[in-house]
Amino acid sequence: MAGGQGGAPHAIAGLGPDDIAELEALGSQPGYDVFLAPARALEGSVDECRSNIALAFHNTKRGVDNVLGHEAEVATLPGVNVEHLRELPLLAQGLAWAALQVQRDLRASAFGALFERAQHLRRKLLKTAEALAEAAFLTPADVEASRGEGHRDVVGDCLGLVALFRRNEEKLTGRSPVTPDDVNEVERVAEQLRALLASPGDAREHEGSPLLFEATEVRDRFWTLLTRRHDVLWRCGAWLFGRDVDMHVPPLQSRHPLVRAVVPTSIERAQQQTLRRADSRGQGSSSGPAPETGSMRSKVRFMVKVGFDFPSR
Repeated sequence: MAGGQGGAPHAIAGLGPDDIAELEALGSQPGYDVFLAPARALEGSVDECRSNIALAFHNTKRGVDNVLGHEAEVATLPGVNVEHLRELPLLAQGLAWAALQVQRDLRASAFGALFERAQHLRRKLLKTAEALAEAAFLTPADVEASRGEGHRDVVGDCLGLVALFRRNEEKLTGRSPVTPDDVNEVERVAEQLRALLASPGDAREHEGSPLLFEATEVRDRFWTLLTRRHDVLWRCGAWLFGRDVDMHVPPLQSRHPLVRAVVPTSIERAQQQTLRRADSRGQGSSSGPAPETGSMRSKVRFMVKVGFDFPSR
């Protein structure tokens, strides 16, 4: 899929043929069916999925393989459900299937292109408003007030942003990349979208509309469930691998380059051998803690540092 977390296509923007083929190869309807109920039962805020799902799957699989290579130790950690960790790749495949459902409903929807355009314009105005607030040309409270909740309020978001820019038009002239023509287009698209959603007589023609909203919501719930459970996986990795955790349990959107192993020079090897001999002599007379005890103390310090508070899920 094109883009990573920072540069991903918009949440419901139409994907290219290669992206869709990748999701189709990865997607799993059984995975979707298994995790649909837990995804719908999630409490709290739901994160919008704007990520490379194929990359998330491969990073998840790598992390699970590395962590469950120490399954006996991981099973003793508080609040860890080993089966939840084992099922993470299947959850990522269910997410891919959910993303495909969004694409299918987007193509089938009578207003799919219009909805996509509204999302694009909303993002443009919102990012501009946030930048202007940072520069003190708008207040953060005004920007926050123009933002709605979830995909169902895209019309409200657009109209709120239109009102915000018109209210501050004189102050923002020459300071904002958003032109009056942009604002007029956002209003026109939002009004057209609202008219489609509010036409009960056209229910059959536009029956894809609520399906698209539902599919988008479900996909985002799958993504949120994956990120929450992957966080537990990462914490297990932090316990096992310490500072090297990201090499063993990569973040969902990380792209690890191949790193060439560095071969020490003969001088460096001689220094390392000298240090090892000195260590072996010192260990015979040292009264310090046993290696296992020192390792445990190091893990405890790391656990406290990263906030090792496993959620019970």
